[in-house]
Amino acid sequence: MKKTAYIILIMTGIILTSCFQDLGQNPPFDFPEQPTPPPIGADGQMFYLSFDKDLEDYQSLMDATIVGNPTFVDGKSGKAYAGAANSYLTFDIANLAAPLTSEMTFGFWYKVNPVPDRAGILVIGPPEAGKPVNNQNNRTSGIRIFRENASGKQRVKANVGNGTADMWLDGAAKADLDPATAGWVHIALVLTPTKAIFYINGVEVAAGNFSGISWNGCDIMSIGSGAPRFNGWNHLSDNSLIDEVRIYNKALPASEIVRLAAK
Repeated sequence: MKKTAYIILIMTGIILTSCFQDLGQNPPFDFPEQPTPPPIGADGQMFYLSFDKDLEDYQSLMDATIVGNPTFVDGKSGKAYAGAANSYLTFDIANLAAPLTSEMTFGFWYKVNPVPDRAGILVIGPPEAGKPVNNQNNRTSGIRIFRENASGKQRVKANVGNGTADMWLDGAAKADLDPATAGWVHIALVLTPTKAIFYINGVEVAAGNFSGISWNGCDIMSIGSGAPRFNGWNHLSDNSLIDEVRIYNKALPASEIVRLAAK
């Protein structure tokens, strides 16, 4: 019995000595570090969501918050987000790889589903104080990309806020998608300090001069719905497919938008 107790005591001493050696060894133990996010690309890319393996932004390594039950299907490249009722993704603006600025580009691939007959697609907006959570519609800052029924087609529009008022980018028939034939289309919104330009498949469908974007109060980006910041007019979850979401902290020239749409 004494011999057994002695062996246990010796083994305990060896384990403790090993642990303390790890803590005080020279050179010290190199504990694994958290992966470093990739740097902002030379092209200004600060957000990239491919949907291929997970819902992590490639630039910030931030995971999306999932609301509801979206699914993932074959997309424009690899897998794509497939919307569902009461479903969407959100990302915290504060955790993006770089701050939102006065020059920005937002681009993604989109395959429209006309059900429901209106929906939000990509929204960055502020809360509207004093209004219920299901009636939010503060458009004085941020951006809203959405779609609405247009005589059986779906018209894709954008709205931007300059801090005190908003501006609409409505390309009328040039921005209409026929759900039966449209297939995958590339959508892009480019912001400069003096102008906003909206593209579909590399073609400018709407533009307007304004005094520059305001991001005041914008805390959430939602993908696949107008909720939670742009639901006051029923621009809710989108059953469409969304793929290859990219955000740049610069205003890409028209030639680059054409190149992205040709991929």
